[in-house]
Amino acid sequence: MSLNDLAPSGNPLDDAREFLQSTGTDGWLTRDYRYTNPVFEAALGKRVEHLTRPVWLWIPADGDPQLLAHEVDAGRFPADSSPIAAYGSRVQMVAGLKTLVGSATKVAMEYSPLYALPRVARVDAGTIELIRSLGPEIVSSGDVIQYSTERWTPDQLQSHFFAVSALDRIVRQTFQYVGENIRWALTEHDIAEHIRGKFDRAGLEFDDGPVVAFNEHSSDPHYDPQPGEAAVIRREGWLLIDLWARKKPESPDDRNISADITWTAKLGEPPTAKQQEVFNAVTGARDAAFDLLETRVLEGDNPKGWELDRAARDVIEKAGYGEYFVHRLGHSLGYEVHSNGVNLDDWETHDTRTVINGVGVTIEPGIYLPEFGVRSEMDVYLGEDGPEVTGKRQTEILQVETS
Repeated sequence: MSLNDLAPSGNPLDDAREFLQSTGTDGWLTRDYRYTNPVFEAALGKRVEHLTRPVWLWIPADGDPQLLAHEVDAGRFPADSSPIAAYGSRVQMVAGLKTLVGSATKVAMEYSPLYALPRVARVDAGTIELIRSLGPEIVSSGDVIQYSTERWTPDQLQSHFFAVSALDRIVRQTFQYVGENIRWALTEHDIAEHIRGKFDRAGLEFDDGPVVAFNEHSSDPHYDPQPGEAAVIRREGWLLIDLWARKKPESPDDRNISADITWTAKLGEPPTAKQQEVFNAVTGARDAAFDLLETRVLEGDNPKGWELDRAARDVIEKAGYGEYFVHRLGHSLGYEVHSNGVNLDDWETHDTRTVINGVGVTIEPGIYLPEFGVRSEMDVYLGEDGPEVTGKRQTEILQVETS
């Protein structure tokens, strides 16, 4: 049985050891300092508040995980945490690390050679130098991160379905709300506030956003409407809405999975021929990437992240809009909306990680012309029976009546 056939245990530490054993890696050393490395928290499986000094988690391939924390922070970990060794001085910290690593010859850390994958590269060069000075070879933890912290448990999958279903409903209701209230000269920011209110009533939480972008503002992939600067939404024009959120937690340890979708609509008259052409190129690229993912997974040959980006980018380039597709195809989807697993990327990076069973990603190609932009974003979960689009897939430009 391959690793790709095994379901997540729900315990990141157990899954990490399983992966380390399969790859001949002696252990994974993850370090945090003042909450600069979210991978540490994900591996630990909980957030510990008020940690003020460097803290280390050693997960050996064979053996029990251990923590190394400063003596002023050691008492903040809950009783069910891994065993903790405390240090006071730097000399004691280095000695503690030497004890943790022991005779290990290959250690995984949040390191990406030549900064190839920024999402993985969480530790500084000095930290890498320190651990190398203790003897082991340092390898990237990118794959063990994905396997142990980014595969969804059944409960997390259901939390995602809850969120994506709510977003699908809210985005359609919002387009309708715009059409029905067009005479009130609502701004992009007004509509963003309207959406945030709907999130709260739907039981969703969010860190930022959403994007509500009218006409040329939709050419900015991360447009953020601000009070006093946002455009008034007129009776005639192009409207893009990108929204993301996750289910509110029921307990402090819940790590519910985010949903993230983007839809576009034409207000007033039907879409122009140009708008329709661009929309068709974008949705064609989106579907080409999904089709490749589905085909390869069912053949037992899961693709790399970069391969899916390339499949979509080829479609857009052949349509003559390659220079206007200015971002990667999609990102890892987890508790954080932009999470730490594989990205679908052969543009910003060359992501060689495999899209493994159990993870979620977005597929969201875009074309951004000066006068308007189109992005079509859907969420995909890679389950036992292959990839699944978890929400609605936009196949036509929404027509919003404004008369």
